[in-house]
Amino acid sequence: MKRCLCHLVPSAVFAGFLVSALAVSSCQTRTDTKNTFLFEGATMGTTFTVKVVAEGIAPSELDRLQKLILDELEDVDRKMSHYREDSELSRFNRSHDLQPFVVSPETFQVVRIAGEISLLTGGAFDVTAAPLIDLWGFGPDRIRDRLPSEEDISKARNRTGHQKLVLDAGSHSIRKLDPLVRCDLSAIAPGYAVDRVAEALASEGFRDYLVEVGGEVRAAGVNDAGDAWRIAIERPVPEERVMQRIVPLSGMAMATSGGYRNFYEREGIRYSHTIDPRTGRPVTHNLASVTVVDELCARADGLATGLLVLGPEDGYALAVEHDLAVLFIVAEEKGFRERATPAFEALQKGVQ
Repeated sequence: MKRCLCHLVPSAVFAGFLVSALAVSSCQTRTDTKNTFLFEGATMGTTFTVKVVAEGIAPSELDRLQKLILDELEDVDRKMSHYREDSELSRFNRSHDLQPFVVSPETFQVVRIAGEISLLTGGAFDVTAAPLIDLWGFGPDRIRDRLPSEEDISKARNRTGHQKLVLDAGSHSIRKLDPLVRCDLSAIAPGYAVDRVAEALASEGFRDYLVEVGGEVRAAGVNDAGDAWRIAIERPVPEERVMQRIVPLSGMAMATSGGYRNFYEREGIRYSHTIDPRTGRPVTHNLASVTVVDELCARADGLATGLLVLGPEDGYALAVEHDLAVLFIVAEEKGFRERATPAFEALQKGVQ
């Protein structure tokens, strides 16, 4: 039986790419004048949830809306997956040509946003970190037979660097300055997929909706009770799913990044999937998770990763300097400590 979800409690996990079956249901609201139409299924190696609040949607329109959602998700998958060999990104990664490689406007936009975040974070976020991600066993092959040597890390770092990509907006092309450069968009593509679905719903005239892909969220209008959507931020513990804080969200997007679920251990040492491109190694600081609120989910998604890499002090300082709405959750000996930027606190007060 399909659940009627009143509030969404997303995780912060993103894996590979795959669109599968979509389930649709309708939940009666308390006002008896509007329904919440719920679409959910699997995509990009994770799950998605789309909630639309409307007075009514005819069955034929539900079918069309279902197709619209799936088409948007499939388009992002087909262009930006590093798991699919036939994707636009995979073809770019396989190419060793130093001539401009023309990509779709959508892929170009995501790489452009990623480049802006890379510059802002001083390279803490870098879509060319694929060799390092693979090296530490967090890529598509998940090879973890041994820890990388200093020589391995040095070689992988020599094949990375966002500055090795040259973008030309006029031709929507990306040029490699190193033939071995490869991109991994998994830290920003889920957020972009959320934006695509949200904008498609808005173009259809819907004003009240919530879109979530792999824990990244964008909301507009109000829920079926007439209030701002309420989103839970998880407490960053691997053993269970517990709410740390409820965040009201309307007209904005929110993304969370944390290394508390995707990791492995060797000889009592934990290695997180959060790799610092500047050092070529998993982060070791005590920043457990970062949640960013922004107008665009793609930007929130990438910023959350970059700020997580920077750590509790440098990340917070950068977020305050640029007036970013961010919640940092820091692991301490006796639990967790929240540290919100002034912009985050002001934004939450404004929508309550």
